[in-house]
Amino acid sequence: MLTLVIPTKNRPNDIHKAIKSVLFQTKLPDELIVVDQSKDNLSKLAIKKIISNCQKIKLIYIHDTKIKGLVDAKRVGVENASGDIICFIEDDVYLEPSYLKAIEFGFKKYPKMLGCCGVVTNQSKTLLLYSLLFHFFHIGIFADPRVTFNCLPHKLNIKSLIPSDKLSGGISAWKKNVFNSVSFDLYNNFHMFEDIDFSTRVAKHFGNCLYINPNVRLAHYCSQTNRDVLDIRQRRKVRECFTYYKKRKDWPSARISFYWLLIGMLLEAVFQSFSCVSLKPIHGYLLGLQDGYEKKIVS
Repeated sequence: MLTLVIPTKNRPNDIHKAIKSVLFQTKLPDELIVVDQSKDNLSKLAIKKIISNCQKIKLIYIHDTKIKGLVDAKRVGVENASGDIICFIEDDVYLEPSYLKAIEFGFKKYPKMLGCCGVVTNQSKTLLLYSLLFHFFHIGIFADPRVTFNCLPHKLNIKSLIPSDKLSGGISAWKKNVFNSVSFDLYNNFHMFEDIDFSTRVAKHFGNCLYINPNVRLAHYCSQTNRDVLDIRQRRKVRECFTYYKKRKDWPSARISFYWLLIGMLLEAVFQSFSCVSLKPIHGYLLGLQDGYEKKIVS
């Protein structure tokens, strides 16, 4: 049984399109859980309207403004899921028709696999340069193969799974029993790093059991609703980088990879400041350094 979980907040038009792509799947989910933190009923009306004629999917709609952010919404989704496999997608994506079928096939073909993520097909070609710079600065505990596969031409026929201890949360699928041993971090205010924080802890607990499945594909149309502006985004990213590192201080090469990434983030902030002719990204970076240094980790 396969459960699809979609956290959402104030994006009725986006989630309408996302669920439309779910209904076009060659393999429908047995269960669809929408965890809605919106202050109004617009998303609820959009969801009920589009799914009302589909009797093959069990809809569980949870509308609760007290849910605190993405990570908490995912926790609620897991707690209400009945499926053996739990998939997460964001509310501003559009799935290729074979998305869920490819997930199901991957778990059947590789029964030892506990989690996987797919690839995003509409990334800009300019990200090829970004990929090179990304891998130059992301080493050690931050080493991450996902960017490479999001930047490759998706006409390439890559059939094999790629081992990765870092999975993209908004395009991931997990065996439900994983959550009996490893839980989401609800206490350290993760958002941007929440997926790699969770997946690396799963990999450390269970061993080499996580993969990128290049046949699991979607397009991500980044909604501007609830998106941080550049300076706030830089501040959050640097702070979460500190938090991620502090939880892994004892892991091999943690310190050197952490300081090296901070240099890369500084260069990124400088580039963004030049691009937008504003010191806000640099200011956000410096505030993130202060936040991260002062951040106390909750175990």
